[in-house]
Amino acid sequence: MAVLIQNKLKPTTWIILLGVLSLGFLSGCGPSFRIYADKDDSAPFDQYVTYSFLSFTEGNMKTINEIELKRIRVAFAREIESRGLKFTEDGGDVSVHITVYHRQAMDNYYRSPGRYVYMERALAVDFYDNQTLTHVWHCAAVGELVYDPTERAEELPNVVTKIFERFPLEPSTHN
Repeated sequence: MAVLIQNKLKPTTWIILLGVLSLGFLSGCGPSFRIYADKDDSAPFDQYVTYSFLSFTEGNMKTINEIELKRIRVAFAREIESRGLKFTEDGGDVSVHITVYHRQAMDNYYRSPGRYVYMERALAVDFYDNQTLTHVWHCAAVGELVYDPTERAEELPNVVTKIFERFPLEPSTHN
């Protein structure tokens, strides 16, 4: 059948058709990320009322600009507060630690023999119960680093929302 179609199409038509098919295939390969989560099943998530943020790591403060750190914290605060927890400067029921990691990663490119080398970024959050002093929840979104700050800012709320889909409390259930 392909031979039949090939004989009826001009070379320029083939080039255009292949170009359109390639664009359609590649459009599904935009920014994506993987989510990893773990929780302490014995933690009383439904009893947490307040939260406090722990400081960003020294490394994060050196490698990520202040504007982006604030944007990250605001995105996390929105998701946490949508689950009924209230912010307090110090001494919340849980302490929230946000960390951003960067590393070089390598992957096979569509199963070809060559390797695709890229920078990977992980946005991780950890919750610590301040009563028991235990780590109760960890979640990270890991994906290819987007270098454009505007694109990162646009993607951030989506990434944080996906992270909190793994949180033990649903939005608005803790009021």
